[in-house]
Amino acid sequence: MIKKILRKFRGEFMLVFMANMFSYLVAFSGAIIYVRMLGKEDFGIYTFAFGIVSLFLLVNGFGAASGVLQYVSKSRDSNEQKAYLNFAFKSGIVFNLFIAVLIILYAFIVPLPIANSRSVLLGMALFPVGRLYIDIFQAYLRATSQNRLQAKFLIINNIILLLTNVIGVAIFKLYGLVYFTYIGYILMYFISLFKFKLPVNLNSKDEIKINKKHFLSYSFFTTLSNAFSGLLFILDTIIIGYVLKDAELLAIYKVATIIPFAITFIPNIVVNYHYPEFVKNAHNKEALQILAFRVSKQLFIFSSIVSLCLIISAKHLILILFGDHYHESILPFQIIAFGYWILATFRTVNGNILAALGKAKLSFYLTFVILIANVFVTYLMVHFFSIIGAAIAVLFMYAFSSLIGYTTLKLVLKKLP
Repeated sequence: MIKKILRKFRGEFMLVFMANMFSYLVAFSGAIIYVRMLGKEDFGIYTFAFGIVSLFLLVNGFGAASGVLQYVSKSRDSNEQKAYLNFAFKSGIVFNLFIAVLIILYAFIVPLPIANSRSVLLGMALFPVGRLYIDIFQAYLRATSQNRLQAKFLIINNIILLLTNVIGVAIFKLYGLVYFTYIGYILMYFISLFKFKLPVNLNSKDEIKINKKHFLSYSFFTTLSNAFSGLLFILDTIIIGYVLKDAELLAIYKVATIIPFAITFIPNIVVNYHYPEFVKNAHNKEALQILAFRVSKQLFIFSSIVSLCLIISAKHLILILFGDHYHESILPFQIIAFGYWILATFRTVNGNILAALGKAKLSFYLTFVILIANVFVTYLMVHFFSIIGAAIAVLFMYAFSSLIGYTTLKLVLKKLP
């Protein structure tokens, strides 16, 4: 038994998991540092502005990273894989430049309820361009089963961004956090080219014919589905900003979400690790069900323990990590921590299996329905119950989306031969 346990810990998945855990802890540490160094007002402004940018980032690269993960996983020819990667970069850059223009127009045209947030939002306009290659390259490494290299890339990426951002905050406060992020993106781009040998040549013509139409179609519906799904994590802060118009309340709520939202990477790592296997077994109903059950059982046990620990230790975590002036974050933190159990156990696995089965359109339609319900419920809850209502709305939407995803997957699997 001991040898079996040690063999699992030495296995590739555990090494990749621990590397990813470390990289996300680095990113999480950054969030704590920014909260303490900026203060409530500036952190509230940054949260609102970054929430707007995140809204646009939901369609990052027009779904190029999702397309790379799907089509590179299916391809067995290395030249074809590189052709898809190059096409994803080219199409993604054009689309993200368009997103940057939209962010600038939003900052100038749409009224912003949080004072001094306009200049910060304008400073973040090119964040989508800087973020693109990170997401696409990680998808490529996962799809080609270079899991160790992907974990190493993620660790270095987060350390560089943390260091540059902390230096920026220390010297220039809020605006340093914004503009030094670009320095981090530039450093990571050159590291990707020279250390990780990123196989991208934007000037080359496609030597191998690839199905660009299918690639774009899959990416389009997948990115819309992922965008609507991702809105569950950012729509609450935007609605709080517009309804309550209070940067400090927004900062208090954001602190409550930092840990529960941050650890959603754990079920995502597990599912993304198995995603190529889901794709390969898309036409093997029995193998797919066995794999799905195994992954779901692991996530159920893990998320139950994590959720319970977070709820019990909520007061100590908030006060120690963020300070006494964030004591109002404790109750919404506990509510969202319970929601994490629902999200990790039910929603993550079902959604990714539907994507692996190529049901991008179906996922899009389902997520659109969930989005409409989310906007309605969150607005009402924030209007009547402030930030506590926002936390309850998150819990409700986790349960609602999980139920819809589970029911739909059952119906889809029934139709498989």
